[in-house]
Amino acid sequence: MKGGLVLRVLAAGLGLVLGTGTAVWLVLWISLRSSAVHVPAVVGLDSARAAAVLGDAGLLVRTQDGVFNPAIPAGRVAMQRPAPGFELKRGGFVLIYPSLGEAAKRLPELAGLPVPVAQAQIEEEGLAAGARCEVEGQADAVVVLAQTPPPGTLVAPGSEVALLINRVPRDRRFVMPDFVGASEADATRVARALGFRLANVQRVPYPGIRAGVVLRQDPAAGGPVSEAAITALWVSR
Repeated sequence: MKGGLVLRVLAAGLGLVLGTGTAVWLVLWISLRSSAVHVPAVVGLDSARAAAVLGDAGLLVRTQDGVFNPAIPAGRVAMQRPAPGFELKRGGFVLIYPSLGEAAKRLPELAGLPVPVAQAQIEEEGLAAGARCEVEGQADAVVVLAQTPPPGTLVAPGSEVALLINRVPRDRRFVMPDFVGASEADATRVARALGFRLANVQRVPYPGIRAGVVLRQDPAAGGPVSEAAITALWVSR
C-alpha cells in the first residue's frame, strides 16, 4: 500500500516537472518567434526608402561602401546582407550596399592631342565632352592644353570632360639670319627652310660683285622675325 502511494507521488512529481519544462520551452519558443522578423527585400530601392522599409520591419540599417553594378542605377541598393526572407531578431542590423553604377573609367591623358583626336578618345571611353575653353598662341598647333578632371581620375561612365584648347597656333620667332654676301641659292634655301616667304628678288647692278650675290635684305639681319615672314632680297646681276 505504501509502495503504491510512493509511486503515485513520484509520478505526480515527474508530471509536474515535465509540464513545467514544457511550459517554459513553449514560452521561450513563442517569445523568440514573436521577436523574429523576416528580412524584407530592399535591393533596387534608394537608400532612404530601403531604411524606411527595414525600419518598419523592426530592423536597423548599416550602409556599407558602394559596389559597381551596371544593372542597378547609382545610389540605389545593389546588395543586402542578410538576404531577403532570412529570419532576424527584431532590432538586428541589415547591411546595405549602394550601387555605384557601371565600373568607373580612368581618364586618359589628353593634353597635347589634336582636338579631333581628343574628342574621339573621350567618346571611345564612354565619356562626354563638357565645357570648352579656348586660348590663342599658347602652343604651336591646335591642341588640348589641359583637361578637367585631370588624367588618371576615376569617373562614372558618361561623365563630362572639360577641355582647354589652343585655338590659334602661336608664331614661332627667329633671329633673322645675315644673308648679305651669301649666294642667292644659299640664301633662298635657308629662308625657305625656316618657313619664310620670299618676295620677288630684286636684281640690281653692282660693279665689282659677281652676279647672284645678296647685297641687301629686309628684315635686317639680327632682328626678331616670325615664321612665314616675308623676306625681300636684293641680288647683284
